Amino acid sequence: MSTVADLVERLAPVVHLAADWDEVGLQVGDPAAPATALAVCHEVTDAVIDAAAELGVAVLVAYHPLLFAPTTRLVAASSPPGRAWRLAHEGIALVVVHTGWDAALGGTADSLAHAIGVSVTGGFGPLSDLPDPPMAGRVGELPAPMALGDLAAQAAEVLRASGVRVAGPPGLVVQRVAVLPGSGAAFAESAIATGAEVLVTGDVSHHRAVAALDGGLAVVDVGHAPSERPGMEALLGWLREVDLAPVADLTTITTNPWEAP
Repeated sequence: MSTVADLVERLAPVVHLAADWDEVGLQVGDPAAPATALAVCHEVTDAVIDAAAELGVAVLVAYHPLLFAPTTRLVAASSPPGRAWRLAHEGIALVVVHTGWDAALGGTADSLAHAIGVSVTGGFGPLSDLPDPPMAGRVGELPAPMALGDLAAQAAEVLRASGVRVAGPPGLVVQRVAVLPGSGAAFAESAIATGAEVLVTGDVSHHRAVAALDGGLAVVDVGHAPSERPGMEALLGWLREVDLAPVADLTTITTNPWEAP
């Protein structure tokens, strides 16, 4: 029977790609515990734990880390430490992939590019200072030039994203597109260096958008969670192919604070 440690070992090549600042790998649980049933979620919420407990899940594989900030108390509450306490109480281990899955071949970045019709030709957004660092984003070409507004509308449809924001000159036509799931505006300069004409990402602030435009890069902000949806589907499929144990789909439980549950 496979254990939590067996799953962590399978995920090690992905986790190895994560940014130095990231909290990935096993966050909660006993490595020696049996991994009898798995589930994939975008982020650990109370609703996700409810569903995992009801299904008898032994290991929850999440995209977003549950614990980032140091904590000195694990007390039941609607908070990250409170959810960690509840996972431990329910006997559910938690394994996180985050930026490792962004950078992985076929992971979140590749999946976002594919979803909006971009043929990937390279990467950008280095996650470390290594000579050949893992890249958080992807850059590539659309099949044909497209009006910026049409690209935004297409992205909104396939990602099921509402409130998409567009920053760019009226009438701009683009073909070379950079994508970075989650919050990618900090890598705008890296995207510009690839020759990209537009960056598709989420969580773009006013000042980041202005800086990107100053550098000749338009921006389509599809929202944080929507930009990561294709990657969650890919993670679910990959874990089912690994076939360590049955895998439940909890990615349909919304973790987007801007959407109704």
